[in-house]
Amino acid sequence: MKIHQALCAAALLLAGCAQAPAPTTAKDTLVWANTSPVRSLDIAHGFDTASTLAQFAMLDTPVTLDKAGTVVPSLAESWKETKPGVYDFQLRSGVTFSDGTPLTADDVAFSLRRHLDPKVASEAASYFTTVKSVEATGPGAVRVVLRQPNGTFLSTAAIGWQVVPRKVAEAHPKDLGSPDVGTLGTGPYKVARYSITDGLTLVRNERYWGKQPALSKIEVKAMEDPESLRLAIASGDVEGTMDVPIPDIRKWTSMAGVTTGFYPSNNLAFLSLDVTAGPLKDVHVRRAVAHALDREALARVGTAGHGKLIPALLTTPQLTSLFGDQVEQVTGRLRTYKHDLAAAKAELAQSAYPDGFSITVPYAPVENPLVIQAVIADLAKIGIKLTLDNQPEDAFRARLMSHDRVGIHFADLGYSTPDPGEVLPDLLSRASVKEGGWNFSMYASAELDERLGKTLAATGPAKAELVTEVLAEVAEQVPYIPLYCIDQPYTLNKKFTAELSAWTVDVYSAIRPAVA
Repeated sequence: MKIHQALCAAALLLAGCAQAPAPTTAKDTLVWANTSPVRSLDIAHGFDTASTLAQFAMLDTPVTLDKAGTVVPSLAESWKETKPGVYDFQLRSGVTFSDGTPLTADDVAFSLRRHLDPKVASEAASYFTTVKSVEATGPGAVRVVLRQPNGTFLSTAAIGWQVVPRKVAEAHPKDLGSPDVGTLGTGPYKVARYSITDGLTLVRNERYWGKQPALSKIEVKAMEDPESLRLAIASGDVEGTMDVPIPDIRKWTSMAGVTTGFYPSNNLAFLSLDVTAGPLKDVHVRRAVAHALDREALARVGTAGHGKLIPALLTTPQLTSLFGDQVEQVTGRLRTYKHDLAAAKAELAQSAYPDGFSITVPYAPVENPLVIQAVIADLAKIGIKLTLDNQPEDAFRARLMSHDRVGIHFADLGYSTPDPGEVLPDLLSRASVKEGGWNFSMYASAELDERLGKTLAATGPAKAELVTEVLAEVAEQVPYIPLYCIDQPYTLNKKFTAELSAWTVDVYSAIRPAVA
């Protein structure tokens, strides 16, 4: 939701005009482009879309998700919850990393345990806050003990528990997955070339234990400018992307020789409000912001008709998975903030900032800029002047992930499972307040952590009720303002086809040459 190939194992730690695009590559070679570079081949240091697309093609997890979002075997042939919160995994035999080194249970155990190490500062750490211990209990056996039962554990393990060699990861807690260090995996692809500036080349891993992927090679480029990317797609220089800008969607859907499609995604677009600093510490200010925003207009701008407004801090698939046909009834009980400037000004009047204030926040155009501009315009109507401090993307991300004066931040995050237990600790736990975490609001407490723990352990109606209580607290305290869930666009040259869904973990392996 990163490696230089084939030195020695120790050193290897290491693609709107109406004209149809001309084919430029071999039938089973795909040229792919993202608007951001692949930051890292390690999820601990690159938990973003461009990076995880590459990671999931080369790094396996013990379990994965099928088309329905159900947890199914991967590196683990089987598993059993021997008692509440204790999982025993039996691994496949004969699996090797792409350099031929045998996979061990110790590698698998360490690959999870490393996310708990503060020295690693893992961006996936919030997925595993309930993990107490992980150990190899035999040549092909791994035991995970949780601090309390957690019904979300297996789903999040399917995303975050990427398996790497212990020897490599242990030697490189901070820079595993970087171009200088790289990584090794057991997945369907391995890395032939990797550079932040020059891109990534993936080739089939001939030692892969599963079915070989349809594509023999994938060239991954970074093209920051969306229009340059569209023109490259139109010309055939690039053959696939998921970074289709919604504001320009008509340009993309009208191109000849390519397919631009959509599927219901597990994305969550929201504003985070840093509750620890300045005017945003005051709940009345945060409620004023919520009333000032025209969420319906923001959703129209953000989705261009390919998505929907969300009533709470969960994705549409997660709300449906939890509440079924009762979503409207349940979320209707939450505190809401209609677009009402009089109500917004009344909330401000109860704060120390009745006439508004100015705030400067870090910014890079990594999300829909039209949404940001609409937010600025809405807030100006109640006297809040939001100024963007434009920064290079790498500097912006570094500041964001260190939670350095984030203020008001717009994010559109992609999640990978149908379980709300993936989102709530990610955005509300104390663990996620730490560097590398995703709690940009900094809203967290021991009491809330305890409630989140109970939520993770619960099932059925009890889980639904506990989640509702957490969502109600968010609605009252407004550390986040949920906006919309967008359908995921993708574009492929008609040389290729793919079956993609919200639960497709390994997108590259799902793409194949079209039948002539």
